[in-house]
Amino acid sequence: MLTFRTLICLPTIFSTHLIAHALARPNGVIGEDRGAAKPQYATSLTGGEGCSFSDLDEIRDGFAEMTALFAAAVPFDSTLQPSVEFFGPPGQISNYTDLISENLQRAANYATVEGKDGAVNADIHVRCDDPMSVCDFGNKREGSHAAYVIGNDPHLNFCNDYFKMDALEKKVNKKADDQMGRDRLMDYYNRATLWARMVMHFSDIGKAVVERAVPGGPNATAEWTLSVSQGAMNTSVLAGVLNERPDTDDGPKDLQTLKYAYGATRSKLLAVLSTQMPYDAINNAENYALFAQARYIMAKKNFYPNVPIMDFPNEATVLTNENLQDGERIKYAYFDMSDVV
Repeated sequence: MLTFRTLICLPTIFSTHLIAHALARPNGVIGEDRGAAKPQYATSLTGGEGCSFSDLDEIRDGFAEMTALFAAAVPFDSTLQPSVEFFGPPGQISNYTDLISENLQRAANYATVEGKDGAVNADIHVRCDDPMSVCDFGNKREGSHAAYVIGNDPHLNFCNDYFKMDALEKKVNKKADDQMGRDRLMDYYNRATLWARMVMHFSDIGKAVVERAVPGGPNATAEWTLSVSQGAMNTSVLAGVLNERPDTDDGPKDLQTLKYAYGATRSKLLAVLSTQMPYDAINNAENYALFAQARYIMAKKNFYPNVPIMDFPNEATVLTNENLQDGERIKYAYFDMSDVV
């Protein structure tokens, strides 16, 4: 009989294939019958390349916890404080309220149970073998990606940092009991929040506003006009703010990259700064993840951890404050690189 012990003695590529096969049911679904009883979701997790048994357990548990976050986030109410802080005042986002609601509802549909009524999202391919060699980018200051999406498809790679993250309930209970730090929203960040950010990148789940300048037609009154459409959701950036990517041995030196809006500070800045487009926050996957996390905490603990508070005398103090723009001390992404590759 071929056991896990014998598998690890085989050549790496061959053993990885066999482990993924052993973890999957005949239809390619990763073994949902292992361990304690869990809901049989209509959306399945498939693949498993490079993942151990325990890795896959943590991936599946994070997915299940994510469904609880999005369940707390719908229906969307634009007047609530988290809505205003993460997407903008109702008057500012009036043209996009339906888009936000639909994005959140599509993500909430991951909770649909197999055999029950409800919309069903596509299966998600998960892996741990880092095929795009992204997991090693970053450092302690800029952070590193705990997971990334491949091509805006339901195709996720989980990096080592994901497996260091706390479970949803454990994290929320622990931080809510901390009287000194219970108001800091980023202190609640957990594996379910990361999952929420990832699925919003899927082109079938998160829709973003896309504006492009196109030449005016023969009868147009202007040389250029704006074409507005929808596209896949990626990662918004802080407008007009550049950041140095660390030097590399095998690439150009002193490259300048835009500051991607990860974390509560940068996500909230997208919604409040006049230098941002009114849809920048709506186009940012992290805003949905943190909004859902906030709504979950409100539902479970009856308060909203609203720190950081975006209250400053003028925008110049923010745009010139590198420490503020740098975001939180603990990061769950590489702040100088998109998590969609």
